[in-house]
Amino acid sequence: MKKSISRKFLIGLVIFSIVLAVVLCVLISYFFTIRTIQKYEYIGTSLTQSIASGIDGDRINDYIANGPDEEYNEVLDEINKMHDSFQCLYIYVIVPQSEDVLYIWSNGFSGEETIGFTTPYSPGGEDWIRKKFSGKTVDTLCFVEDPDFGAIATAATPVYTADGYISALACADFSVSEIRQTIIGVIINTVLMLLILMGLYTLIYYRYVDASLVSPIRKLTDAAKNMTDNLEKDEHFEMDIHTGDELEALADSFQKMDVELREYISDNLRITAEKERIGTELNTARRIQESMLPSIFPPFPERKEFDLYATMDPAKEIGGDFYDFFLIDDDHLCLVIADVSGKSIPAALFMMISKIIVSTNAFGGKTPATILRESNNIICRNNSEMMFVTVWLGILEISTGKLTAANAGHETPAIRYPDGNFEMLGDKHGFVLGGMEDMEYGEYEVQMKPGTKLFVYTDGVPEATNSSDELYGIERMVAALNKDPGASPEQILKNVREDVDAFVKEADQFDDLTMLCFDYYGA
Repeated sequence: MKKSISRKFLIGLVIFSIVLAVVLCVLISYFFTIRTIQKYEYIGTSLTQSIASGIDGDRINDYIANGPDEEYNEVLDEINKMHDSFQCLYIYVIVPQSEDVLYIWSNGFSGEETIGFTTPYSPGGEDWIRKKFSGKTVDTLCFVEDPDFGAIATAATPVYTADGYISALACADFSVSEIRQTIIGVIINTVLMLLILMGLYTLIYYRYVDASLVSPIRKLTDAAKNMTDNLEKDEHFEMDIHTGDELEALADSFQKMDVELREYISDNLRITAEKERIGTELNTARRIQESMLPSIFPPFPERKEFDLYATMDPAKEIGGDFYDFFLIDDDHLCLVIADVSGKSIPAALFMMISKIIVSTNAFGGKTPATILRESNNIICRNNSEMMFVTVWLGILEISTGKLTAANAGHETPAIRYPDGNFEMLGDKHGFVLGGMEDMEYGEYEVQMKPGTKLFVYTDGVPEATNSSDELYGIERMVAALNKDPGASPEQILKNVREDVDAFVKEADQFDDLTMLCFDYYGA
């Protein structure tokens, strides 16, 4: 299970308190040890200096030779008093010799017992005593391990003669065990005091942090869970957080976010519903548009004089291109392909209007130029949005193969004569429909012999763009047409579309792509 912030903080605080207590104990122990040693150095130095100052250094040899006298006993009494007062282990006066030390005074013993008594040097203490006796400066205390008395700290002060020579050493021994016990006692008391203080500090600080930090965070967590569980409900919540710091600001921001998030979700649901409604309507419009374009092939199965095939692929849900073909009478076939400016819904509406106007004007024996001129005037009269449409319109006399065509700003067709390849057909271009009234359009004729194919298209083919913003172009289109120029109209359109897709690859379709191929077999 995941640990709570409160538990993590408590564990961290306890660890920090323990580490801090250990560090403080080490520092206190270190400095107290130094202070204790300095204390015993001071006591030992003061004590031995006091003893040395009361001894006549010129009489040391007399005491060794003749034994104690009244003055000797006075010094011994003073040594015994100092021993009782300072609680030393031993106080004594010695004369260092080559192999051992000769005692002159020692507390607790009479002169007869002390003078002439010798002991070997304690291990590690000989060098220190000899340096002291020679007047050299050494450490105030000497720590040795005595075989009989254990660990001892010794302080010593030289006893001088009237001539300034050192005749003896006044020494005081302290028990290192007692020093250690003193230090350990202080350390134990310090540790207990620190543990109690750190425990109280940990408890107080934990309660403070829990109230000022952890509890508000817990409230924010509960609020977040409540918000995620009840987003769909219109239930706002209030957070009672008054810490006067960033947490209170965070709580206010969180509460504001809850309000804005619910509004966003509500708006998003509304927008989604609206998009679904628009999507449904666009699908309906697409189906209506598709139903207005001829989609049954072959369109005239009873007519053996020709074959044709057409496709329209919009760039969006619905497009602005259209194609149309219909029999004006038994001997005349009208072919139309057009491209409306713009895309999507406005273009689709304009496309349907234009298609109806053009196809309606095509009847009555009119020429292509007349059809475009009259259609242009009708479109211009009610074109408040200033949209336009490019149109190529041709009327084929089926019995003779004569094609009469007019071009209102549309792409140039491609033609293949019998046993040849596709090539561009230079035609006359007029002005677009919907641009200006009373425009005149020129016509041209093409004699289509049996085996002649005509390919018309919108600008979505040559202007197809790949991810490098490179246009497909007319040359690639003609090459695709000539991949298999003798194929059926349906296969020719498939060849062109596959070549366009291979060129464009993953790039989005930029414009509506519409094509129509007509194959004339003859009467």
